[in-house]
Amino acid sequence: MRQSAGDRPSATALCILLLTVVLLGQAHAKSEETPCVDERREGSTYGQVRLPNLKVEASLRSKQPREAHDITIITQCSLDRLYMLEEQCNTWGGVTSVAVYLPLVYFQSANDKKLQEAISHVEDFHEQIDRTHGRCRMDIVLLSEVIKEQDLWAYPYNALRNQALSRADTDVLLLLDADFIASAGLHEFLTRDDKAADLMEDLTTNRKVIVLPAFETEASLGVDGGGEMALKAQASTKQELKQLYDDRQVVQFAEFYPVGHRSTNYKKWFSSPEPYPIRFKSGYEPYVLVARKIMPWYDERFRGYGWDKVMQIYQMDAMNFHFVAHPNAWVVHRPHAPSSGYNHTFTGEAYTLKHKPTDHLWKMERIAKDMMAELKVGSYPDEGVTQLADCREKSSEQAAPERMPVWWK
Repeated sequence: MRQSAGDRPSATALCILLLTVVLLGQAHAKSEETPCVDERREGSTYGQVRLPNLKVEASLRSKQPREAHDITIITQCSLDRLYMLEEQCNTWGGVTSVAVYLPLVYFQSANDKKLQEAISHVEDFHEQIDRTHGRCRMDIVLLSEVIKEQDLWAYPYNALRNQALSRADTDVLLLLDADFIASAGLHEFLTRDDKAADLMEDLTTNRKVIVLPAFETEASLGVDGGGEMALKAQASTKQELKQLYDDRQVVQFAEFYPVGHRSTNYKKWFSSPEPYPIRFKSGYEPYVLVARKIMPWYDERFRGYGWDKVMQIYQMDAMNFHFVAHPNAWVVHRPHAPSSGYNHTFTGEAYTLKHKPTDHLWKMERIAKDMMAELKVGSYPDEGVTQLADCREKSSEQAAPERMPVWWK
């Protein structure tokens, strides 16, 4: 039977129906592609520990073109340390994914103003970086958290690192803090066409974790003098760095916590022309190059100062990653005043063997011991302790390499 004009849907109705189908399809696709899109979820717990409940306030991506074999620095900072990213950007030719933290206090009337000022500050900073730092491509996510005033010191290091990690899309990552700069030419060398494939193969198939020895400037140089010396060490050759080390202008990073970097074996590193295996010892916390798709998430229970990076490296060792030293690259710390988290964790003279731990450090140590026990018996969750477990694709098994990858010379 032929339809009358009155029985047929109008053109407007058809357009509305088509638009509805398209929008529903886009929403469904988005939910499938980005299962972590809900940034307003309630905070969850693991055991008796509540995980940080971060809310995305701004997400800014560099408009500069990406390179085929880019490497991304994964880092985080508070608003007052945002300035440190500029020097890191100046000395890095790749991508930086950074999570910036904004704590807000429950029921404070100034929260809205503080938030708007923070958004404007981050947007202005990002625009300036993107406009004036041609080789550096910086992606920033600003995250707020409403907490009690007495907990303002409890900086959520690992939750922020996971936020930066979840937004990275390069195969290789450099896990680095915002107050460090990488040695000159590292990114340019490793992203060459003849090195990138070997690097990726060694990181994935051989499950390598490439350690960059960490240095800091002599404490007597202070913040300004130390900053200048850090830039000198960053731009040095390995031979020139050795002279600075012998003169104690630069030293092993964190001498007040020697186990943190002792396994790197600085004496061996200075004389080695090739990578060498590093024997892991508990407490080790180097800065490393890793493959994005197989590295574990950071455990978000760790807040404030202590055990956050240590347990990430501990977990990698438990997962049978192999640590090797990069023979021709390093990172250098730029000095600054101690954070409130550090001051809450230790009493006494900062960054020296004279400081004494507070109850907070013992609390973090208890969490670390529980995590070690779970890793030992295989009960630690495969997806880690994070609210972002679905935000990253899984890696498939890799075939054994037919030859030794060579990425360092």
